[in-house]
Amino acid sequence: MSTASGVPEVDYLATSVRPRFESLPSPVRESVARIAGSPVRRAAPPASSGFGGAYAGLLDLEDGGRVFAKAAPPTMPFVLDATRREAQLLPLLTGLDCATRLVGFEVVHGAAGPGPWHVLVLEAVDGVQPGRPWTAADADAAHGVCLEVARATLSAAPKAGLAHLSDLLAGDPTPVATVDSLVVGDRHWPLGHGVPDATAAADLARLARGIADAVRGDALLHCDLRPDNLVREPDGRIRAVDWNHLCLGAPWVDLVTLWPLMHHQGVDVRRFATSPLLDGVPHDAVDTLLAWFVGFMLADLDEPPPFGCTPALRSHALFFSDTALRLLAHRRGWTLGGGAPPRR
Repeated sequence: MSTASGVPEVDYLATSVRPRFESLPSPVRESVARIAGSPVRRAAPPASSGFGGAYAGLLDLEDGGRVFAKAAPPTMPFVLDATRREAQLLPLLTGLDCATRLVGFEVVHGAAGPGPWHVLVLEAVDGVQPGRPWTAADADAAHGVCLEVARATLSAAPKAGLAHLSDLLAGDPTPVATVDSLVVGDRHWPLGHGVPDATAAADLARLARGIADAVRGDALLHCDLRPDNLVREPDGRIRAVDWNHLCLGAPWVDLVTLWPLMHHQGVDVRRFATSPLLDGVPHDAVDTLLAWFVGFMLADLDEPPPFGCTPALRSHALFFSDTALRLLAHRRGWTLGGGAPPRR
């Protein structure tokens, strides 16, 4: 059993402050209209979810249509890369009902800034963010998304340059080193965060070191599933957005990525015990991913967010790490200390 969390929860509907559509340079707005095939009649307030500061929002068009547009300035190179990558990958996902549809993509020169902007226009997906809090029905619908993605056959994967998650994680020793530092006391656990005792800490470090083998596989993965990257449509179906992290790996990874917040909000994740995604998967493999998440999320916690990212990125990292550790403690029978009052 664990003590109650002392880490502040994150409102995933209020994690970013973005520019309004009307404030974008005119060549960027003209690009949106050109891609959409119609001038913009009305712009909704920009999205307040996500952890980037670039424009993203729903637009009503003069022809009666609606689209969702993203506009990345040259001052945010990571967003430029994300929009370019998403534009490259979305055409490969036309067979996935849960994926968003690409309308078009342009590189816009001559707008404000030292270089080109990227403009990405997508179909508008009507709905609300699940996980407020997670319910059994939403959890099952999200499981359906994970199942559909993992079962997809993407013949163009090599051409798209999809990496294997195991290679990506093996090439970054920082999360495992972070867990090791926490375990031996070279680094302090954050205030309010769960703290494992010596026996649990040794188990945590052992698990984290096995991450590359645990996630090895060839299934398609969204690889960035969070509440703010999911939309529940009026009929209860869930769609996924932001596909720029697409990769290959163990088919259960996307589902387990959602478990810490589900568990924190009262969903018993044992409901997925018979999921085809987990058929034959060792208990320790799932726990290894949860242990690795602790190190990944805490590695840069005290550093400023990357330029263009919002401070809420670090709040998310702290919250997710704590919930992952508490789920891990629940699964392995650990007793956790910590749980001090949240930071103000």
